[in-house]
Formats: sequence, C-alpha cells, structure tokens
Amino acid sequence: MKKQRRERVDRIRIVGDLDPHDAEALQLEIRRLAKRYGRRIKELQIETMRATATRRSP
Repeated sequence: MKKQRRERVDRIRIVGDLDPHDAEALQLEIRRLAKRYGRRIKELQIETMRATATRRSP
C-alpha cells in the first residue's frame, strides 16, 4: 500500500512576545519535531521584537 503524500506547508506564523532566547528555543523545538516526523525544513525564519529585561519569559 502506497503512503499518501502530505501537503507541503510553506509558512507557519506564530505570534507572541518572544525574546531571542525564547525564539531560539522555539526554533530548536520546531526542528526537533520535524526530524521526529520525517519532515524537512528548508528554511526557518523567526522574527523577534526587542524585549526589555522585565519581558523575559518565566
């Protein structure tokens, strides 16, 4: 039985208050999940806003 090819996702947009540390953690988790499910990420781009010291995630 042949597996059906899944649709390709060109872009996923996640909106949130991310500092550079949070963005790096998110990128690593997305890449880990893709690898786990046999998907390839050609390019991953995360845009962050400048956060003050009080805006860090808990």
